[in-house]
Amino acid sequence: HTEAHYQLALALHREERFDEAVTLLQQYKDLHYRLVDDPEVERRITMCRTARLLERDPMDLQIRALGPGVNSSAHDYCPLVTADGRELYFTSRREGTTGSRKDATGQYLEDVYRSVKQGEGAWSKATNVGPPINSGLQDATVGLSPDGRGMIVYRTSDDLVSGDLWMTRMNEQSGWGPLERMTDRINTEHHEPSASIAPEGNEIYFTSDRPGGYGGRDIYRIRQLPDGSWSLPLNLGPVVNTPHDEDAPFIHSDGVTLFFSSNGHNTMGGYDVFRTTLLDGDMNGWSDPENLGYPLNTVNDDIFFTLSADGTTGYFSSERPGGLGGQDIYEVVFPSSQLRKVVVHGLVTDGLERPIRARVLVMDPAGEELVGIYNTDQRTGRFLMVLEPGGRFALSVEAPGFPDHAEELQVPAASGLLE
Repeated sequence: HTEAHYQLALALHREERFDEAVTLLQQYKDLHYRLVDDPEVERRITMCRTARLLERDPMDLQIRALGPGVNSSAHDYCPLVTADGRELYFTSRREGTTGSRKDATGQYLEDVYRSVKQGEGAWSKATNVGPPINSGLQDATVGLSPDGRGMIVYRTSDDLVSGDLWMTRMNEQSGWGPLERMTDRINTEHHEPSASIAPEGNEIYFTSDRPGGYGGRDIYRIRQLPDGSWSLPLNLGPVVNTPHDEDAPFIHSDGVTLFFSSNGHNTMGGYDVFRTTLLDGDMNGWSDPENLGYPLNTVNDDIFFTLSADGTTGYFSSERPGGLGGQDIYEVVFPSSQLRKVVVHGLVTDGLERPIRARVLVMDPAGEELVGIYNTDQRTGRFLMVLEPGGRFALSVEAPGFPDHAEELQVPAASGLLE
């Protein structure tokens, strides 16, 4: 009888009938109190109260499903968007995945798909990216380098149970290159399902349920050392990690804003998306995680959030009512940038407006202190910089066969994107 109380309370929570759910959970607790003091019941009550508070004060944002060109009746999740916002990679279990094999639950194995933006809001019909990324095993998108030229893929072993993180790089002529297994500092005999590449490419955030954490899956960061080897992983600590699961880290191209999903913290139910800011990189100090609020977060699992370079458009996966089936991919448009920094998109061309390979040096106005070095994409001539709002900088552009070019850049005081 008491167990029926509990199961009914969980169902009422999913139906957003929070007051009724709390009443039943309190009754269940009172009936059970002499037997066991159950922290899980307290946690469920807190979830209902959090959900009620957040739903009463919805965030000002627009959410829309990406539609049948991208979403299917199967699970579609883990969207990764290139920094220019033009390409989308994601994981799907739809019919037609490589080898058309099914797992023990009757679902098709995971494959990676790609879609291209076709003007305002529309995405092309998704296509399977094929080998070498898709192999006939479980192959899932995990992380994308800011230039869209490096991808982390999660691939299972032949047993379809254990798996590792692998890296592939895009070659201009031949497409995605062979997958290389990532360092043993990341991959262990435990479970490492997701990762994100920091903007300079020399730091990776990843999740693991290895021993020594705070419980469940935790988020770690690891840095590439000057000799090319990798540091020991650093747990982000108890401000970010809880006794429950933290997953799907996404470090933004500003290098300091980390989004992740958690079913601990103050969640409405299942996984919610949270934001934390790196306050002191060397000391691993993080701000208290902030729930991104309703209606981005719901009582269902809301996970795999990524944010555009300008901080105004996000993509995430959610299994909410009204979708095409399973998890679907959604786009969220914020009324203002979610960032504290300014992201600068630049383009270097020759006299005939053709893109060229160049190196952009950013200095302080006096030209004495180096702020950063950025390389253009040789295919597009584009580059991406992250700078402090309101700052003045001296730019120097170097390209083989061309005279050096210098100009001054005044960054606006408001955070966001500068073209």
